[in-house]
Amino acid sequence: MGDVLGIVADWLEFGRPSEGEDLCVHHGPACGLGTVELPEIYRLAVEARRRLGMPAPPLDEHRVATPAEAARYRREYAEALAAAQARNAAIEAELRGEQP
Repeated sequence: MGDVLGIVADWLEFGRPSEGEDLCVHHGPACGLGTVELPEIYRLAVEARRRLGMPAPPLDEHRVATPAEAARYRREYAEALAAAQARNAAIEAELRGEQP
């Protein structure tokens, strides 16, 4: 399985934050602060959240994240990726018959 999550994260590059890159407070790096169209999967997820009555970011509003907001985004992204990688490693170990 290798680094499947890294490959997927690279493929879904709209979510991976880069150091020093300006982030939109609503969409992270996905929108390029309004310079690029949001990926269709992102728009579909936002619309689904709205239909379910869940909080969802606006699709047509962009604002540069403050340094604190950008740091929080990067920290939350890193934590989510680490958790997903840990689950992936546990599943791979189980498939190989290794004991945790």
